[in-house]
Amino acid sequence: MITCLFFVKKSNENIAQLLTSLKNGETWAFREIFEAYQKKLYHFVFAITKSNFATEDILQEVFLKIWMKKDRIDVSRSFDSYIYTIARNHTYNYLRGVANQESLRKEVWRNLKYCYQQTENTLLLAEYEAIVNDILEHLPVKKRSIFILSKQQGKSNQEIADLLNISTKTVKNHLWKASKLIRLQLQPYISDTIISLLLLSYFF
Repeated sequence: MITCLFFVKKSNENIAQLLTSLKNGETWAFREIFEAYQKKLYHFVFAITKSNFATEDILQEVFLKIWMKKDRIDVSRSFDSYIYTIARNHTYNYLRGVANQESLRKEVWRNLKYCYQQTENTLLLAEYEAIVNDILEHLPVKKRSIFILSKQQGKSNQEIADLLNISTKTVKNHLWKASKLIRLQLQPYISDTIISLLLLSYFF
């Protein structure tokens, strides 16, 4: 036990030394940090995106941010927590962006099928669309129209506002309320992660 603690302490000291060198602009320190974290972060991000292309793109952004904001790194705090938080945030930003890109929406839908295969949800994946459509049928007309224009037809908030002659704030409000209602009614059946992917991709 003492030996294990010694190596953990030694490892933490090495990371602290690397970070200090990184903050001083040493490129060799950046390369070592990249080599130490690249593979672990790849598995972490890929587990969410299930896309090699997206994962590689996200990791480039993560390490670019580490380098560009190296002077802000707090050596006294956990670097693991810091870099994984950055990776998580960039990954979630990617997922949010998926909703506005048809080709990526299709990729998320394929990934959703994979996610389902790894879970023990009580419903078949093919039934999800019917459930969401049934929920939409019972939404107020304006909320349903705005949700479909946004999620199904990929229109921006401004385009929807112009089309319906309402403010973008009203569009955002209706989208938020519609998504909340759908989420609440889906929760008894499937996990929050899959619900989020459903709302992002909306079966496209």
